[in-house]
Amino acid sequence: MSKTVKWLIVIVVAVVACVAAAIIALIVWITGFDRGDPSLPVYTLTQVPSAHPGYLRTTTSSGTMVYVNDFEEYALRLQDFDPTHAIGRPPFGNSKVCSILGQKPTDYITEDMGSEMPAYEVFRNVQVPPFDWRHAKFQSMRFNMPLGPAANKRTTDPAVIEDVVRILSEGTPTDIGSVVATNAHEVWMFTDQLPGLMFCPNVYIDKAGAVYLAENISIVDWPTLKTQARWIPASPAFAAWATTR
Repeated sequence: MSKTVKWLIVIVVAVVACVAAAIIALIVWITGFDRGDPSLPVYTLTQVPSAHPGYLRTTTSSGTMVYVNDFEEYALRLQDFDPTHAIGRPPFGNSKVCSILGQKPTDYITEDMGSEMPAYEVFRNVQVPPFDWRHAKFQSMRFNMPLGPAANKRTTDPAVIEDVVRILSEGTPTDIGSVVATNAHEVWMFTDQLPGLMFCPNVYIDKAGAVYLAENISIVDWPTLKTQARWIPASPAFAAWATTR
């Protein structure tokens, strides 16, 4: 056998091996063959329309433990965006179900709902009452807006913080049409009553400078990122805070 033929055989074998590896990787990706840590309990995810029109009710469960992400949880966020303490796994794929630092796993957990990138959502045990933000004592607040005079503005002023709660609790919603998700921002509100988590209502500032608040938003059209929400006109005090340094 000549050297040329030998090299051709080597090349063919290498190409076949690469193709086979690629096919196996594709099968693993499609079927979720990589199931993560097999010692962790499996959590099953189900999703149905919420009792709140335009929202979804997602449940994740393992055995008798059932957790929900519904209208009341849409505004809850992790303080630690990248949790590491896995307590469960989905039936397929290699995402994680994790505990939340500061929370009992019997009260709140978080599950990765992303695809290419992690996207953890907060789930509440169905036996635990929803977080009562209307009567919570918030210690601080941050405007999670990347650009603008009030970008990442923080406050511990009780008057400003209580104004947000009052507006959301007592204000009258108004129809401002559909808001694109990328044009809505969040106010991160911190309280010792919700360790490890934040209550994050939404803020929208229109082109004319008018400011609106909403308890949460739901994306109703993914291609355009159009949302629905109960937008409430902000008070002059909060509007000034949200638009100035």
